Amino acid sequence: MREPYYEQSVIRDDEVQENIINSTPAAQRLVHLDVLRGFALLGILLVNFQWFSRPLQAMYVGYDPSLTGINLGADWLISWLAEGKFYPLFALLFGIGFTLMTESATAKGVRFWTVYGRRLLLLALIGLFHLAFIWPGDILLIYAICAVLMLLFFRNTPVQRLWKWTLVLIGVPALLVAVLLVIVLDPVALTAMQKALAHEKAALMDDVARASSVYINGSFSEVTSERIRSYWSYLSLDGIYLLMIVLGYFLLGRWLAVSGKVIDLPAHRRFLRRWAMVGLPLGLLLAALSTALFYQGDIVMLDPGPVVGEFLGLVAGVILPLGYLAAVLLAASKLTWLAPLGRTALSQYLLQSIIWTSVFYGYGLGLWGQVPRVWQLVLAVAFFALQVVISHWWLKRYRFGPAEWLWRSFTYWNWQPFKNEKSS
Repeated sequence: MREPYYEQSVIRDDEVQENIINSTPAAQRLVHLDVLRGFALLGILLVNFQWFSRPLQAMYVGYDPSLTGINLGADWLISWLAEGKFYPLFALLFGIGFTLMTESATAKGVRFWTVYGRRLLLLALIGLFHLAFIWPGDILLIYAICAVLMLLFFRNTPVQRLWKWTLVLIGVPALLVAVLLVIVLDPVALTAMQKALAHEKAALMDDVARASSVYINGSFSEVTSERIRSYWSYLSLDGIYLLMIVLGYFLLGRWLAVSGKVIDLPAHRRFLRRWAMVGLPLGLLLAALSTALFYQGDIVMLDPGPVVGEFLGLVAGVILPLGYLAAVLLAASKLTWLAPLGRTALSQYLLQSIIWTSVFYGYGLGLWGQVPRVWQLVLAVAFFALQVVISHWWLKRYRFGPAEWLWRSFTYWNWQPFKNEKSS
């Protein structure tokens, strides 16, 4: 049986190995993965942008019924192409990156749990700081938890079983939605459930209004308390669901890494082409159907249309990210301008939150709820372009983004060189 690709190339390639463990220059990186990270940041920003000026509680309300015309079109476009598709892609990339690091560390005899434990500890601390003091939609804490779970329970799982566990972890939430769909298709059962849900919806709408008032009028400390409350409420409702989904994508990323499919691109071009030519259009079709159905009723009241849309969205959320991944990797040589953004992905992710919460929150410019949806789309794309420029400028002078530098220094318990030799 052919051994995993990382044993043939990544671990035995001293340059790549040194990059993973000792932070070598960009020329020795797997640049196509940086390109993919840069692309993923665009989708993350498109999705997160509205939640910089809406409470997280509004996620459970469904789409905003006040949207019409071009604003509804912008919301539909983002829901179709980005929502629920890019956090899986980022989770895949985390799974790939952590796998490369752990396997290389093992091969070099590095004290794995000491180094890796510090890395995950700081990621969790950054996530906690982010959700409490910047924006409650943080995903980093979940990533840190899932990385620990992956290594505790799946580090020695055979390659052939990784994708099977992925199907189990992602399939269980989809199965639960399918069961719910069977229930809501029964008119008698649906009527009874909707009577019970009417009170819950009213309470939810009141909570959305209350949270909005805090973000608009509250002091920084009051907003901080609301951020923590919102995040805890979100975890209470969706925590297990989110952990299963993200861990599933982590394992899929691990499978993609150990099989070499995202490492040795020429050897796996057929796999990538298949996903780009079949998976991408199929994912786009399913996502379009999901989005169209989601707008055909009230998800809170379990109208059948949005429930079917939710199920199709979970399926599209597996297929479309892999289609995006394949298409971007095949075109990576033409998209290298995204690589600097990918190299500073953690810093740029945090920058998105810092800038736009400062624009929208009451303790900043106070534009909460005042920017139409279409202009949110325009601003997100424009800011992404600015981030590309910033990342190019930054990496001409510094070896890492500021958050990446801190993360690496803490991981190896040694201050890493920060400035580029050419700029010092």
